Amino acid sequence: MKILWVLFALFSFRADCARILCVFQMPAVSHQASLQPISRELSLRGHEVIAVTPRPIKDPSLVNLTEIDTSYIYEIIHKHGFEFFMSKELTVQSKIAKIFAMYEEFAEAIFSNEHFRRIYTDPNQKFDLIIAQIYISPTMFALSHKLNSPIIGVSSMGGWTGTHVAIGNHNPPSIYSEMFLHYNGELTFYERIKSTLYYVWSRWYIYWVAMPRCDAIARKYLGPDLPYLADIERNVSALFLNINPILYTVRPMVPTVVPLGFMHVRPAKPLPQDIQDEIESAKNGVVYFSLGSNVKSVNIPQRVRDLLMNTFAELPYKIIWKFEGEELPGKPENVVIRKWLPQQDILAHPNVKVFVTQCGLQSTEEAIDREKPMVAIPFIADQEMDAKRLVEQGVAVWIDYETTNKEEIKNSIIEVAENPIYRQNIKRLRFLLQDQPMTGLERAVWWSEYVIRHRGTKHLRSPTVDIEWHKYLLLDIIAAMLGFVVILVFVIAKLIRMITRSCSLQRNVKFKNR
Repeated sequence: MKILWVLFALFSFRADCARILCVFQMPAVSHQASLQPISRELSLRGHEVIAVTPRPIKDPSLVNLTEIDTSYIYEIIHKHGFEFFMSKELTVQSKIAKIFAMYEEFAEAIFSNEHFRRIYTDPNQKFDLIIAQIYISPTMFALSHKLNSPIIGVSSMGGWTGTHVAIGNHNPPSIYSEMFLHYNGELTFYERIKSTLYYVWSRWYIYWVAMPRCDAIARKYLGPDLPYLADIERNVSALFLNINPILYTVRPMVPTVVPLGFMHVRPAKPLPQDIQDEIESAKNGVVYFSLGSNVKSVNIPQRVRDLLMNTFAELPYKIIWKFEGEELPGKPENVVIRKWLPQQDILAHPNVKVFVTQCGLQSTEEAIDREKPMVAIPFIADQEMDAKRLVEQGVAVWIDYETTNKEEIKNSIIEVAENPIYRQNIKRLRFLLQDQPMTGLERAVWWSEYVIRHRGTKHLRSPTVDIEWHKYLLLDIIAAMLGFVVILVFVIAKLIRMITRSCSLQRNVKFKNR
């Protein structure tokens, strides 16, 4: 009898196992760090997972996970570089166009991968679910039609304007600024003007420029019989966004938008002995400095690098600096450099007093989890928005790298390191963000399996996805009401004129009778 129950359990388990394709195309460590746990956890739950990724996990114990290595696409991002995005003189429109151009090259390179090509061109390949990364380009969503599978979009950060519109979220530019614009809280009149103009531009750009180009790439590799890519995007089953109500403005969202958060954060591990010795030998504490995996300290302007070194030399703390070069000319004696550092483990050490950071979302989540207050020096993308929100929460001081000076940097670091209010605030913030019934990873897995069980989420589809724009804006109702008012005014004017003429005729008749 026990054997029968075991066989029944095994059969039930096998029946629940699904075949899942993950396509995580952005070649950036911070992006991949938030996405890897999804494919890993789904494989551990018994699902067969094929992951197309530029940063494979390469864990032989994950027997249900097959990875297609696309690390060669790092060359594309190195070719474009991040210096372009660091410029504050360039418009956000030019940066969005640049991102789309990079993603077009990513798509071409990934679709050309021979191992991946054998999968998406094989009619015998069946998948119960596809999970595809969405930054701003929806090109990979075309796989859902080619492979006849429901698809989930996933982002390591928030969604941009086009993504919110496609999924059916209300997106009035008077309230919800684009994350690349860095506006925060209640928008001023000037900010609302810029936000509105950007929204109009983004709708024009995606409709007339970006979407046709993305659609052309999808048809080139997946076949000319695909529906238009914009229509495929509107049929996404769910959208996983790495957002929280602290760094992103609270907004009403359709049920299929699933907030994640803290996806890559793990328990602290023991530090390498040399790093541990450096931290514990610092009598006045440690300042940890890193600009993440995209900006990189070797790429910042020389003026800023020299300014930082001059400032660090005057601080009473030891500085541990993630510096990607072999040498740092002029390095002060209290500065320790390494090409790579175990950031999460360093931030967990009690002798680290402050984290000087670019305020990327993943670094910010690590700092919050380890309860380390920050000095924020944002450079690109959503970093400035993150920095401003953290300042509002009282857990960071924000510095503009283009206008700052030595005294400002020095005073900011000392203020955050020595003032206990910053540690109290970040302790409160950590509790606030992690006081939830499920972790982000648990939500991602549950919703993935939900989509598999129901073969999509058509029953949760928002009507705002399908409504025509003039109906959504009530332009037909406004036109009808204005028309009614015009007709009413016209009729009243006519009646008044008729009454006036009638009264005038009566007066004339009376005058003649006299």
